[in-house]
Amino acid sequence: MIDLMVGQSNGAAEAHPMPPASHVYQHLLEAMPVMLWTANKDGVWEHVNGAWIAYTGVIGQTRGFGFEAAVHPADEARTVAVWKRAVEQGQDYQIEYRLRSQTGHYRWFLTRGVRVTDDLGLQLAWVGTCTDIDDRKRAEQQAVDAREAAVRALGLVLEARDRETKGHTDRVMALALELGQALGLSGAQLETLRLGSYLHDIGKMVIPDAILLKTGPLTEQEWAVMRSHTLEGERFAAALGFVPPEVLELIRFHHERWDGGGYVSGLSGEAIPLLARVFAVVDVYDALLSERPYKVAWTQAQAADYLQAEAGRQLDPHIVATFLHALQGGPATAG
Repeated sequence: MIDLMVGQSNGAAEAHPMPPASHVYQHLLEAMPVMLWTANKDGVWEHVNGAWIAYTGVIGQTRGFGFEAAVHPADEARTVAVWKRAVEQGQDYQIEYRLRSQTGHYRWFLTRGVRVTDDLGLQLAWVGTCTDIDDRKRAEQQAVDAREAAVRALGLVLEARDRETKGHTDRVMALALELGQALGLSGAQLETLRLGSYLHDIGKMVIPDAILLKTGPLTEQEWAVMRSHTLEGERFAAALGFVPPEVLELIRFHHERWDGGGYVSGLSGEAIPLLARVFAVVDVYDALLSERPYKVAWTQAQAADYLQAEAGRQLDPHIVATFLHALQGGPATAG
């Protein structure tokens, strides 16, 4: 056990004197079945109990704050950043990350740290726990995987009906994630793009074949029916019960235009939700590359030229520039 504890009893001698506060604290710390730790005012871990050592095998002073050697490399930077912020601001915190066992396997833990006032003279500033939540995290991931499989299946059902767009769902999803990363979007925003890509055209399920598969130009009445697919898609996705509001926004607004000439609400510029603007670029690009009942497939160069021409008209010019740069193999940038 990391043991830098100090402290003495404040009580006068009695027939049954209380043991020093540090001894009481140490006994309680060791007796707890969950991982417990304490840290000084600088955030450096000074004491851990037997449960921590039994699982991680990390004992004695290690690099940094004292816990990094056991944290999964992919979680370390995020974990340290949260801990540093808590120490600097003197605030309680909690974070989920993976810890390595002595056998080399990783499990998920929830760590909570509480800022304390050191009334016992133990030179402590923080106390905390590490609670195993691996079973819950695995169940959550299974639920996420099942949800994604379900929404992808819905997109593929539409492709089976609309034969000329086979593969469109997976292609736009991959392109949207690549573009989102180039724009520096957050993990939550990328997840919205993923789900929105699967569900963006699900409203076309209610469009009659005579309109959806028509080889000639649509009449104004037929266009009105076709444009309704965004609202129908939003309604359908909302009925699933697990689709976040940001995904519903993408479904509803991905046919809006930067110049305000799109549908369904005639939004323009940055009034159009960001992720709908991002998705519109990749949706248009893939549609141009695809053979449709009413058009032949364009080349990549032709599609790129079209995007450039529509930047500032149909499409967000900054997003178009980032997308074209990424297509050319340039480094990811949100510039």
